[in-house]
Amino acid sequence: MLLKRGENYMRLFVSVDYEGIWGVPSWEFMKTEEAKQLLHKELNVLLKSIEEVDANAYVLMVDSHSRGDNICRSMLETSSVKLDLISGYPRPNYMMTGIDNSFDGVMFVGYHTKAGGWGAMDHSYSSSTIYRVLINGKEVGESTINGFLAHYHGVPVILVSGSKELEEEIKENLPEAVFHATNKTWSRFSAQSYHDALLTLPEKVHQALQNAKQLKDSSITKIGEATFTVEFLNRLAADVTSELPFVKRLSSRTIEFTMSDYDQAFHAFQAIVFMASSAMRL
Repeated sequence: MLLKRGENYMRLFVSVDYEGIWGVPSWEFMKTEEAKQLLHKELNVLLKSIEEVDANAYVLMVDSHSRGDNICRSMLETSSVKLDLISGYPRPNYMMTGIDNSFDGVMFVGYHTKAGGWGAMDHSYSSSTIYRVLINGKEVGESTINGFLAHYHGVPVILVSGSKELEEEIKENLPEAVFHATNKTWSRFSAQSYHDALLTLPEKVHQALQNAKQLKDSSITKIGEATFTVEFLNRLAADVTSELPFVKRLSSRTIEFTMSDYDQAFHAFQAIVFMASSAMRL
C-alpha cells in the first residue's frame, strides 16, 4: 500500500519534457543518440539529488514529450529511491498522468516557453496545432497549465528546470517553485547550454525538497472556475473542436469554454488538443 504525503518518505511527481533539457537546441537534434544521453544524464543527476535528501523517496516520473517514448527505464540510475515510470500515448492527463493529492511536490524538468515566447522550440502543448492558450484571459504555457492542475490537487510545484526565458512565467504563476535554468536561447532552434547547469542542479533540488516540507495546502492559490481560450494555427482545428457542445466559437481560428472545476477544464483541454491534432492529419 502506498503511503500518503508526510508519512515516512516523500512522494514526488516528476513531469519530463525535452525542449528544456541541458544541451538540446532543436527538435532535429532530439533524434540523435547524444540527445538521449543528455536527457538521461540530467535525469540521473536529479534522481541522485533527491536520494541525497530522502533515500527512501518515491518518484513517479512521467515521460511528457511527444508520444511519451523518450525515457529508457534501463538508463535511469537509482540505488534506493523507489521509481515508477509512465510512458506512452494517449493517456489520461497526458503530461500530468497520475497526479493526485498524495504527492508532496511536483517537479517539471526540461520545460520550455509558451508559444510566442523567446525560448527555443517555443510552443503550447502542440507546435503543429496551437497558436496560443489563455486561462481566464492570461496567456500561459505548459508549465502554468500543468501547474494549476497540481494546485487543484493541493500539491505545490517545487522545481521547474528548463529554458532561461521560462523563468518569468514561473515567477508569476507558480511562485512557490525553485527555478533552474539549463539553456539560454539565441533563436528558435539555437541555444547556449550553461556550463554549470548540471553542477548546480543538486543545490536547486535540495532547496526545492526542503521547501516542500514547509509548504502547506493553504499557501497554494487554486483556480476555481476556469475559462480556456484556444487560438489554433489553422481554421480546421477550430471547425472540428467547436462541434463540442460546451465550446464557443470566437473567430475562424479561436474557441473558448468555461468549466466551474479546473480538473474538468484540464480534461476538456486535453480532449480538444487531441481532436485538433487528429484533425490536422485529415
